[in-house]
Amino acid sequence: MCTVDSYTWSYEIYPRASLAMEGLDKPGSVLVRLCEPLLGEGRMIVTDNYYTSLPLATYLKNRNTDLCGTIRKNRADLPPHVTKHKLKRNESIAQQKDGCITVLKWHDTRNALMLSTCYGNESSAVSLWNGEKIKPNAVIDYNGVKKGIDIADQLAAFHSPLRKTLTWYKKVAVDLLFRVAVINARCIYNKLADEGPISMLQAQEMQLRVLLGSCASATNISRIPPTILHPSQHFLTELPRSNGKIMRKRCALCYKNLRRDGHIAALKAKQVNTECKQCNKALCLTCFNFKH
Repeated sequence: MCTVDSYTWSYEIYPRASLAMEGLDKPGSVLVRLCEPLLGEGRMIVTDNYYTSLPLATYLKNRNTDLCGTIRKNRADLPPHVTKHKLKRNESIAQQKDGCITVLKWHDTRNALMLSTCYGNESSAVSLWNGEKIKPNAVIDYNGVKKGIDIADQLAAFHSPLRKTLTWYKKVAVDLLFRVAVINARCIYNKLADEGPISMLQAQEMQLRVLLGSCASATNISRIPPTILHPSQHFLTELPRSNGKIMRKRCALCYKNLRRDGHIAALKAKQVNTECKQCNKALCLTCFNFKH
């Protein structure tokens, strides 16, 4: 569950055999567990069609919380007069249940079926790149709020540390530590810092430099002008690129140690894109620090 500005508020691992709350299906029960500390405060929760249902809307309304979201047309107890009605472009139809739950259908390039406990069938004009357009208020707020989790997912995809070879629990740990936590830290920094917003890559680099401490200087040594480096000084630098592609070689010291121990060195030695200019050998950071 995310806020409007992409801050991840709560997180739950899907256990397959999760228990459903009385009167709710499993997706609705998951949503209530994620939002439990926020219920009863007059907030609005925006959901996609996997979670939205009439029982969930009724449950949240009884807990002084509004619901707005897209809903699947085959959900139980939806008014057929709305779900089966054929609309032309920019037309809408709505029906209210129990005086508080509105089911609205609006046709743009395709049909959008909405359920809301805080909107009727009112519409407003919004400014787009090609002019103004009339949209239902429920759709406008849904698009404005739902972008929070979409942006969080987009940021998590940039420079992702996840790998296919990781077991599931390691993937969960990596996702929480290096994606969710970093996005949240960036979100707080951009809101409070005076220097202006930073990108996801900058946020990751800033946190890595703090964690690495003095070791982080080795990654920047190639940026130091050669005139201030002593001719006999050992330092790591990136391998020159070939047609814009990063070049990698096997670490010479890793290869030597593995071969000495009898391993198949060509398969086990670490591949790196750094080398020691003085030694003229490819070295990983660990072997460089050990040797020099």
